[in-house]
Amino acid sequence: MRTEESSVLQVLRISLHVMFAFLLVTGCVLALRDGSAPAVLICLVLLLGAVYLCGTVLENRFAHGAFGGSPGANLAASKPRLAYLWLVLIVGLWAVLFLQHLSFTWLMFPIVFLLLHLLPPALGLVAVLTLTLFSIGWPIVAPQHDFSPGTVIGPVMGTLLAVVISFAYRSLYADSLMHQRTAEKLRATRAELALREHESGRIEERERLAREIHDTLAQGLSSIVLISRATAQSLSTGENDKAAEQVQVINRVASENLAEARRFIRDLSSPQLTNSLAPALKRLCETTEEQEAARGHRLECIFRPDGDADSSQLAPEIQETLMRIAQGALANVTAHARAQRAVVTLGVWEHSVTLDIYDDGRGFSPSLISAEKPGGESGFGFTSLRRRAEQMGGELSIDSAPGEGTVVSVSLPRPALVKEES
Repeated sequence: MRTEESSVLQVLRISLHVMFAFLLVTGCVLALRDGSAPAVLICLVLLLGAVYLCGTVLENRFAHGAFGGSPGANLAASKPRLAYLWLVLIVGLWAVLFLQHLSFTWLMFPIVFLLLHLLPPALGLVAVLTLTLFSIGWPIVAPQHDFSPGTVIGPVMGTLLAVVISFAYRSLYADSLMHQRTAEKLRATRAELALREHESGRIEERERLAREIHDTLAQGLSSIVLISRATAQSLSTGENDKAAEQVQVINRVASENLAEARRFIRDLSSPQLTNSLAPALKRLCETTEEQEAARGHRLECIFRPDGDADSSQLAPEIQETLMRIAQGALANVTAHARAQRAVVTLGVWEHSVTLDIYDDGRGFSPSLISAEKPGGESGFGFTSLRRRAEQMGGELSIDSAPGEGTVVSVSLPRPALVKEES
């Protein structure tokens, strides 16, 4: 992870470098004015400036991944010997210049900051204390210098100020690292949440496609298989006219399923909902009755509209949902109920839409529904129907008992479903 300093920290670092250069040049000018040896003084000043510049450039490049470093790396922590050698050279050259002329005393302040920045806190404070005592003691013991209170007050106050700034810099740097780590964690968490949301969407889409296939193509193919078996039986008994009728039903069911498959591939929309829900449900009842007759079973399937509004006012996705629920419920009637009569009732009311599918078949215990397992023959039965209703903000209930028939009731809130008229 790359560690980027805040603008405040960058300003402090640049200010430190500018201050070091300014104090070095100022000390050189004052020393030359007081008659110090120009050649030696200038060579020492240039050497100290070059060492300082090389060290800062090396540290910056190392923190950006060069010279064996890594983004955000600290030179003192990664290669302490190299950092300590750099500090020793800077302090040694400064000490030589300070012995040449006291104007280089003020150069101690950026050096104090470097010591506290690169050394461990305890070792840094010891080094700073030693440097301060040296800067105070040399003017006192040197015979060519006159002692004054400023000789003590200046270095002490400057050192204290450098220590305060250094620890403030450490605190700001630690806060900057903490904020960067927090931002990295937030980005990682956001990426993980996006990945999970994407995966959840994929799973939900798979389940939806499985329900669509079960409620359309699978049911149609199942009807074709059952009717073809009945046709084979009719042919074996010589009932050719009946077999011909059954073949016509197979042809019609296969054609409808082919159209359903094409529409399903294109937009997953039911071709029976070209107009509105009520005619589609009526057609579904007629088709179910014809298919059962072709299989040799007598089933009277009736559609009853109810309510005070037109079903064409319902949103297409809601009509689709109710149609699928009706298909699934009637498929369960034909597959398991052995019913003689089924009634589909659609009610479009002021505040709700209801759909009831009743059959007088053998019934069952609703507690068995919880035992359905996805992937089995009944895995996408009533559980799938209930899930469809819940996705549209409604509910589905089942009232049944062994030998007493079954009623599947669906209720959806109408306000969220009505299409606004322009």
